[in-house]
Amino acid sequence: MSADPTSLLRPVTPPPAPVVNPAAPPPRAIPREGRIQVLQLGPDLDVRGGVSSVEQLICDYLPAYASVRHVPTMNEGSRVARLAMFARAGVTLARALDSLEPTVVHIHFASRGSTLRKMLLAQMVIRARRPLILHAHGASFDQFHRRLPPFLRSLVNRTLQQANMLITLSSQWRDFYTRECELAPSQVMVLPNPVRVPARCPDRANRSLVQFVHLGRLGKRKGTYDLLEAFTALPEGLRARARLVLAGDGDVDGVRKLAEGHGDRVRVLSWIDASERDRLLTESDVFVLPSYAEGVPMSLLEAMAAGLPAITTAVGGIPDVLTDGAEGSIVVPGDRAQLTASMARYITDEPARLATGRRAHERARTFDVHSYARRLADIYQRIAPVAEVRPNYLGKPS
Repeated sequence: MSADPTSLLRPVTPPPAPVVNPAAPPPRAIPREGRIQVLQLGPDLDVRGGVSSVEQLICDYLPAYASVRHVPTMNEGSRVARLAMFARAGVTLARALDSLEPTVVHIHFASRGSTLRKMLLAQMVIRARRPLILHAHGASFDQFHRRLPPFLRSLVNRTLQQANMLITLSSQWRDFYTRECELAPSQVMVLPNPVRVPARCPDRANRSLVQFVHLGRLGKRKGTYDLLEAFTALPEGLRARARLVLAGDGDVDGVRKLAEGHGDRVRVLSWIDASERDRLLTESDVFVLPSYAEGVPMSLLEAMAAGLPAITTAVGGIPDVLTDGAEGSIVVPGDRAQLTASMARYITDEPARLATGRRAHERARTFDVHSYARRLADIYQRIAPVAEVRPNYLGKPS
């Protein structure tokens, strides 16, 4: 849904009281400055992947009463370059906390080293008594968390518990954090990833070739090897009516080697930019992501927004965004025969394929970035230590 341009003209009621987390120290009073100032920490906006895409959308779409300053904590350079960037992020955060700049600090984290580094930054914010949001993205955080030594797991849990709010991508992940990290249910907010949704989708009727597309990090976790084998197992007559395109980073060379012998029926591309991704989604017919572990994959949301039916798995937050038989098909991770059968159905049944794509596009509107940005700004407002931070940005008093 599009933002309502008249919403800022309406009288604004005072926001609810800030979220009170008994484990978190009370925030220092911050002078009213007319808007919420957010310090966002996470991967550089140029880093490949879903987290950076979400960060960029937050920067681009927050309402006018909230401003965001992004501080990169990692890049795709050498190990030394990454360590240097993290050190700079720590210095920048320390200086900001010594000033009155950030009303809210918003930290994105994933798994493994990302978690441990971000918990250090979070502790700086907690000691400075500033409102803190931790935003969990890791597709395999549960496995990482369970393998931690008890003392490290306890430290991570304690830091999570001291945040004012933890954002998770799905109800499944919310349940994990409340159950295994012992967060209070009121402290955890489910906020699926956002996506830009075009007003219309291309007409995909009467195409002589059905193109399947797979985007992301090519490798086992995303089910890339299963997908290649499932496509190879299609009957020859159906395979002649289809093409498979895979694009991303990860094991690009290994996947290309596995795809040898298929000619132009299988294309393997390296990482593509947003414009090339959009072009590829437009010319494709079905999205395939047979993953073993996920948060809420941005590639799935982008494909649904483009009007593509999806073949995927019920892992992570995927069941929150796609219903089997409505916007796509759910298969069991690693079940290549089931994956082959789903691909065959989409090749042979054009009416079902087109209808499923239309439903996917409508479902994607639920995750439209404009609604997401308003919900996130409301979270900032709830925990900001000011009574009213929403001035009228249209030039007239409310």
